[in-house]
Amino acid sequence: MAPAAPAIQDGFRADLRLALSATNRANTVKTARSRDAIFSFWANFCTPLGVSPCLRDVPDPETKLCYLLVFAIRYRATGRTGKSVRANTVQDALVAVGQGISNLGQPDPRFAPHSTNQHPVLAGFLKQLRSQDNTATRAYPASLTIIRGLYDVLELDHPTQGRCTTMTLNLIIVAFYWLLRPCEYLHGKEDGQSTPFRLCDVQFTANARIYPATDPLLNDVEPASLTHASLTFTDQKNGVRSKQITQRATSDPLLCPIRALARITSHQRLHDAPAETPLHSSYYNNHVWHHVGYNLVTTALRTSAANFCHITGIDPALLSARSLRPGGATAFV
Repeated sequence: MAPAAPAIQDGFRADLRLALSATNRANTVKTARSRDAIFSFWANFCTPLGVSPCLRDVPDPETKLCYLLVFAIRYRATGRTGKSVRANTVQDALVAVGQGISNLGQPDPRFAPHSTNQHPVLAGFLKQLRSQDNTATRAYPASLTIIRGLYDVLELDHPTQGRCTTMTLNLIIVAFYWLLRPCEYLHGKEDGQSTPFRLCDVQFTANARIYPATDPLLNDVEPASLTHASLTFTDQKNGVRSKQITQRATSDPLLCPIRALARITSHQRLHDAPAETPLHSSYYNNHVWHHVGYNLVTTALRTSAANFCHITGIDPALLSARSLRPGGATAFV
């Protein structure tokens, strides 16, 4: 840059600021905090070993990799909360460490010198960790039979719990079709990288017209005329901001994602819910918004699974709210 004319240098710096600003916007606040917390964990690992967290005092790339591997083994055993974690969580932690070191001006030790590929030793190490993961701890997919069976086992007309149960069922259908993670549709299940979808994130299409879910004109639209619905990503993991995921109405009288989502948002509009209201705040009672949480969904799925175990062969204990995302993906393959 030194030989360049001052005007060219100024233009370069201005464009660089724009690029860095775009990069910062691409990362959610929660993601940045999570990565910072992991790098602090890494720094605490390095201090008693007498090395800098950026490893600038470790010139040999192979030695740097050794530090990374030992950190990974210890992180595998304790995570950040004292509990063992899965291979993918270890890999995410190594990404945070590598990017943190890179941000401090040192080479990312995950990569072989002069290469953009992960070091073969590290790749083999992570592969071995995955093979050791207990398959029973993975999210077991909920089958379509179990989802449909919810109508048989849930007391949707219960005088006191019927509204809660109905909205729990609606959220299950929405999560199943949109392949949502628990943190994206349930109360109290944060993962540091996603926030729940809100009323203002929803749009419907009816009669070739698009309606935001907050639009009171939707109150006059017949549910049968709704043809599409979309969720707009804001702070959801792996989602591109402002990207919309759209589903089409089905002819199924029970399992239509559009009707289920419409029932949730209609109830929210009826009770003047603010636009920022999350979808899990889906039933209003005694002037208070109530939330649907992880345990309600897990209990509903296991109850249905127990009732239809003779058909599906699925052990109810394998299912949880996390089962809807892989279940939906499996059903639509």
